[in-house]
Amino acid sequence: ALKLWFLLRSEGAEALRARIRRDLDNARWLEAQVRTAPAWRVLAPVQLQTVCVRHEPAGADADAIDAHTLAWAERLNASGAALVTPAQLDGRWMVRVSVGALQTERAHVEALWEAMRATATSR
Repeated sequence: ALKLWFLLRSEGAEALRARIRRDLDNARWLEAQVRTAPAWRVLAPVQLQTVCVRHEPAGADADAIDAHTLAWAERLNASGAALVTPAQLDGRWMVRVSVGALQTERAHVEALWEAMRATATSR
């Protein structure tokens, strides 16, 4: 409660609302990109700024997709281009992407999507 109070006092309610709208818009943009890309899936409804995704290469079984998911998430994190969080949903690995840092703009999310695609499709 104290953090929220400080945020409201320092930025104001309208600035906070604008930031939440911006983050949600960026998350929905990323969701749309993932939904239209071959071999990519959105695994949960985007409610706020978190997008749950998985890259599923053609012909890979569930265990291979799990290993692939963990590997590309680790490579992306190690590259420093972004920090994503591997997590399990229904016993299978996926990646949670949170779009909501204070300075995050659309260009950052576009670069993130490019880095995700490049990392997931490289070996």
